[in-house]
Amino acid sequence: MRRPQHPPGSNQLTSNQKTSNQKSNMLLTLQDIMARPAAYRRDLLNTLPGPRGVHLMGTRGHKGTENLAVFSSVVHVGASPPLLGFILRPLTVPRHSYHHLKATGWFTLNTLHPEILDPAHQSSANYAITESEFAATGLTPEYTDQCRAPYVKESAIKIGLTLEEEHQIRANGTLFIVGRVQEIIVPDHAVAESGHVDHASLQTLTVAGLDTYYRVEQPVRKAYARPHLKP
Repeated sequence: MRRPQHPPGSNQLTSNQKTSNQKSNMLLTLQDIMARPAAYRRDLLNTLPGPRGVHLMGTRGHKGTENLAVFSSVVHVGASPPLLGFILRPLTVPRHSYHHLKATGWFTLNTLHPEILDPAHQSSANYAITESEFAATGLTPEYTDQCRAPYVKESAIKIGLTLEEEHQIRANGTLFIVGRVQEIIVPDHAVAESGHVDHASLQTLTVAGLDTYYRVEQPVRKAYARPHLKP
């Protein structure tokens, strides 16, 4: 099938064509994307949405082995009840975090900061299920009376959750896991009276893709948007 032709002077971009006034712009169709090498597609699609939250997920297996893994897909699901969700890749290979949280029903989410970036990133290595990433990276497991999964002591924000539900995304076999927040540990000075968390003061890190980390800068906060009112 031929691609449609556009009249001279049209603003419509064609595949891989750079615009005259934006030298760095290009258009990639689905066919173009799928024609690229797998590693290119992985990094392109992972970094394309921009920097996003990144967390260390702590779990503990039924035999007591503590597990730690990097997740960058955590999203807010709801506040009443408090729910957070994340994407888990297909279960075509063992997923240690998934098997542990299914066994105990508990997991933790812990923020990353510059001083723990190296060990936190190292925890994404493919360790055996019998080996603890805490021990391998030097990060410290920490427990509360309620939470059965380990927190990362060095993290500023720690969230303890129980498994609420899971949904399979049929398009590619990934899972969307929903957890119910059971407890939160966060420095007093970082939470405003409004409830806003000051991630800049905590030097919380974000990530684009699998390996590119960013510092959170000073935020620009706007008033609640209402129709027909200027920001």
